[in-house]
Amino acid sequence: MQTAQYKDKAVTPHVSVWVITYNHARFIGQCLDSILMQKTDFAFEICLGEDESSDGTREICQDYARRYPDIIRLFLRDRNDPERRGCQGVWQFNFIQTFRACCGKYIAMCDGDDFWTDPMKLQKQVNFLNRHPDCSGCFHKIATVDETGQILSPDMGYPIRRREKYCLDYLLRYSNFSPMLSVVFRNRPDIAPDWIRRAPFGDMIIHAGNLLHGDYGFIDQVMGSYRIHGGGLASGSSRLNNVMVTLDVYRMMGRYYGLTSRPAFHKGIRALQFSCLVERLIQKILPDALRKKFERGYGVKIRSSVRKIFF
Repeated sequence: MQTAQYKDKAVTPHVSVWVITYNHARFIGQCLDSILMQKTDFAFEICLGEDESSDGTREICQDYARRYPDIIRLFLRDRNDPERRGCQGVWQFNFIQTFRACCGKYIAMCDGDDFWTDPMKLQKQVNFLNRHPDCSGCFHKIATVDETGQILSPDMGYPIRRREKYCLDYLLRYSNFSPMLSVVFRNRPDIAPDWIRRAPFGDMIIHAGNLLHGDYGFIDQVMGSYRIHGGGLASGSSRLNNVMVTLDVYRMMGRYYGLTSRPAFHKGIRALQFSCLVERLIQKILPDALRKKFERGYGVKIRSSVRKIFF
């Protein structure tokens, strides 16, 4: 085994680690260090897409790229790039282009505000995929931390229904089950289709595209941490908004991946529509501040109670 800094520049990377970052100055160093600490018997690269941050993230990325030129390929994005036209939001261009820069046999993912905790993570996942050629990818358990790195949960409990392998129908029925930082999958030319430009988020689209080619395997170990903070794409949005944009992604996947004839697709749509109804009902009955005060005072989870009543 050897650590990243001893890799030979002339060796074609076996794994490309996809990292995109924007205004992650407090977190990006920990993210990159957790990747650079990986011990592997193969070469890997870090494809780092920096999206013109305003908080010093770009300068940190440039410093890492100077120190690890054999490992890190840094892509400095321009917010005024004309190729961004057609993107619904600001993140899609960096998301897609960084994927297309990955040239390894396998791709691993880690957002700039998350990090890995096991130095053998990449080796374990590549070994799994080598042993299971029928699987398109694999993922593992993760912990959750706050802005300071304090552990909120040692096991996020994701996915809820634990099994050895997960198929496309499972994703459609129960929504996204594999956090980005936990996944390693086989590289394909169409890994990031151009229509992601119009999607509100892209990770579930990547997973669905992979699952069309084979199941995801599951490794029952915590090997990374997902950071919850106010600047996060999902954590900064309301629960109702997150459900509604997930519905939009489902409809796009149904159209472009031809999934609308699958019963699991319609079950997933109905579950999301029900969740929208629950969220709207809760908002109408109890404003968010009052709901949280009620839950703290009585130890009752409003959402769970409303769902039980409906069922």
